[in-house]
Amino acid sequence: MTDPGQLPQTPSPSFSTTPPAQPDAVEPPRRTATYDHALRAAPAWWRGALALLLLVVGFLILSIAFGSVALIIDVATGAYTLDDVANGLMTLTPVTMLANNLSLAALIPASMLIQWALFGVRPRWLSSVEGRFRWRWFGRLALIIIPVWVVYVGGSFLLSPLEPVVLDGTVIAMLAVVVLTTPLQSAGEEYGARGLIQRSVGSWFSRPMTAFVVGSIVSGAVFASVHFAGDPWLIAYYFVFGASMSFAARGTGGLEAPVLIHATNNVLLLVPTALMSQTDQVFERGDGAGGPFMLIPMALCVAAAVVSTWWGRRNGVVSTAPLPPSRVTKSHGTPPTAMAVQTATPTERPAMTQDPSEAPPR
Repeated sequence: MTDPGQLPQTPSPSFSTTPPAQPDAVEPPRRTATYDHALRAAPAWWRGALALLLLVVGFLILSIAFGSVALIIDVATGAYTLDDVANGLMTLTPVTMLANNLSLAALIPASMLIQWALFGVRPRWLSSVEGRFRWRWFGRLALIIIPVWVVYVGGSFLLSPLEPVVLDGTVIAMLAVVVLTTPLQSAGEEYGARGLIQRSVGSWFSRPMTAFVVGSIVSGAVFASVHFAGDPWLIAYYFVFGASMSFAARGTGGLEAPVLIHATNNVLLLVPTALMSQTDQVFERGDGAGGPFMLIPMALCVAAAVVSTWWGRRNGVVSTAPLPPSRVTKSHGTPPTAMAVQTATPTERPAMTQDPSEAPPR
């Protein structure tokens, strides 16, 4: 009850000193990219240009280093003399083959280090858009690619005159080099051409399709030129091979398919020639070495790239992902031009609206 001598008290409104809950910060949209466009995470024309230059110079240094060691070993073991070297009469020996394969295999760590140094992207992101070499996907694809290439290579040799097989020490050594190091040589070429070269060129362009087309042309042209073919058919074959591997890398989101196709092709072609002591003939690429028959392996390469892309989609292989993190741009899957969404800080309390009926008495 209220005391008759007292006026009724109007309750004073209460204001909470606790700030209202802040909404969660809205992250900028994460941009996804295909494998060939992933180095757009650190866009700058000079990075791509310097990457190409460093890769070429690095490969020259590696080739000279490994080649010099092989030359010393071959001369010391009597494979040929210094006069043979001066007259250009050197033959392809297991040691020379090993040096060639190891210099190309060294492009794997070289490409990774160049990517890390210039683009700030860790080496593991050179393998795929998932940041790793996907061995399970590699094995599934091998179930298709290897049998097809066995039929192709087997048929090619059966339709050609065969030489007798003589298993001497040189043949066994060459066979061991081919089987053990040719897969690494093939992988090195893919990490260099489809990995670093194509993606470095692709980083110059904001439009994904432009980046893919220009990158494929440049990497395919470099790939064809470094094989030093003098026959137009062989030059066309190497370019088509490179462009097909670019398509496979883009369609499957990584280098597993190109490495598998490249390694399978090289190993299955070199094993029979090693057994017949004809390995040096594989490197004869002068005028007249090719012909219209090269259309068959060209078509096979294109088909392998298309089938790899189709098989990857059937198996749920990831082909696009957010841009890889780069320490150069501090980018974590966001486009370079993305603007951060501004949110209220704890000290910036929103203005409080008040109901007029709750105003304190005057």
